[in-house]
Amino acid sequence: MPPLVAPDDDSAPAGFTPRVLRGPFFGGRTVFTGNAGHTDHFTFRITGDDCNRLGITHGGVIATLADIFIVGFIAAQLPSDTRMVTASLSVDYLGPSTAGDWLVGRIHAHRIGRRQCVASGEFRVGDRTIALIKASCAILSDA
Repeated sequence: MPPLVAPDDDSAPAGFTPRVLRGPFFGGRTVFTGNAGHTDHFTFRITGDDCNRLGITHGGVIATLADIFIVGFIAAQLPSDTRMVTASLSVDYLGPSTAGDWLVGRIHAHRIGRRQCVASGEFRVGDRTIALIKASCAILSDA
């Protein structure tokens, strides 16, 4: 099993600034956003707690991060009072990551609409793509 890494290690890669996550899954953990606050570029340090008994990042962690990153990216492009839910999420796992790895996510919007938004992207570790991610969100009406 790889060694544990401090969950809030603030030694982010150059060009990234820290942001503390909220919520029940990663509340208190630090994610880092890319240069100039780009909402489409994130990095997250994998810890031993994120890994399964094989020592690789658990698929559920990757899926949860995909949901958090894609919804956050979409939300940043909408009015702040917009309510939405994830309608669909898919992850193609292409390779492993382990404790200590910096997981870098890049997200791209395909559609930002009045009722539906769709975005996709990838997670990379170094020069390796470890997952392709895609999600759609449904905009909730006030009615």
